[in-house]
Amino acid sequence: MLKPMLALMFWTLCVALYLLTLRILAVRKGTVSIGYFRLYPPDQAAPARALAAARHYDNLFQVPILFYLACVTSLAMGLNGPVALAWGFVALRVVHGLIHMGYNNVMHRFIAFMASNLLLVAIWVVIALQLGSRV
Repeated sequence: MLKPMLALMFWTLCVALYLLTLRILAVRKGTVSIGYFRLYPPDQAAPARALAAARHYDNLFQVPILFYLACVTSLAMGLNGPVALAWGFVALRVVHGLIHMGYNNVMHRFIAFMASNLLLVAIWVVIALQLGSRV
């Protein structure tokens, strides 16, 4: 479970660097002033790609937290964690991000998001069953 966890962390760092790049480019092109990033005033907007990247970066600190917790729980308890499911979760989160920050089709994004959530539930069910069998 450590490798999928590290892979998702790497993806999060890649999204952070992409977001930083988009924001720097927006300031250099004069699309927004650097002051925009102080308070994010509602009367101004960053470029759409930067907004999508920012939303996706925020999202990587929401549901994936439950994934990290599942991985750490599995490792701490010495369980044979559902590694294939974990890799599936990571792959779907990357697909979700590529859709979100790319062509941004809401239905495609929703399908990837829901599929990753179903895998996350499956991961927790496997962990619960493994812990339950120890009693």
